[in-house]
Amino acid sequence: MELEYEHRRREMELQMEHEKRQHEMEHEKTQRELQNEEREREREFVLRKLELESSRLTSATSVFTQLPPFRVDAAVKLIPKFTEHDVKTFLISFEKIAELNAFPPDKYAAVFQAHLTGKALKVFTELLAEECRYYPTLKAALLNAYSVVPEVYRKRFRNLTKSH
Repeated sequence: MELEYEHRRREMELQMEHEKRQHEMEHEKTQRELQNEEREREREFVLRKLELESSRLTSATSVFTQLPPFRVDAAVKLIPKFTEHDVKTFLISFEKIAELNAFPPDKYAAVFQAHLTGKALKVFTELLAEECRYYPTLKAALLNAYSVVPEVYRKRFRNLTKSH
C-alpha cells in the first residue's frame, strides 16, 4: 500500500509537472503570437505611413506641375521704372521683387533688360550677348558705368567735410 501510495503520488507529481510544462509552452506560444501580431501591426503602421507620405508628396508634386510656366512679359510688369539717378536702389528693389515673386534666377537678366533706358541701355548694348544673359555680369557692368563701385564711395567719403 505504501508503494502504491508512493507510486500514485509520483504519477500525480509527473502529471502536474507535465501540465505545468504544457501550460508554460502554451504561454510561450501565446507570447510569440502576441509578439508576431505586434510586429505585424508595426509593419502595417509603417507601410500606411509611407503610403500617406507618398500620396502627400504626389499631391504636392501635382500642385507644382499645375503652376503656370514663368512668363517674362508678366514679370516685367511687376518691376518699377528704371531711374538713372538711383541705380543702386533700383537694383535692390528689382532683386527683392524677383525673390518675393519667385522669379527663376536664370530669367533675371531677361526681365531686367526690359527696363533699361539711356546710359544703362547703352551699357547693355555694348556687352556680348552671353554677358547679357548672366544677371551678375549685367549688374556689375551697370554699377561700374554709374560709378556705384567701392572706389567712388571711398573718394566721396574722403572728400567729405565736417559741418558744424
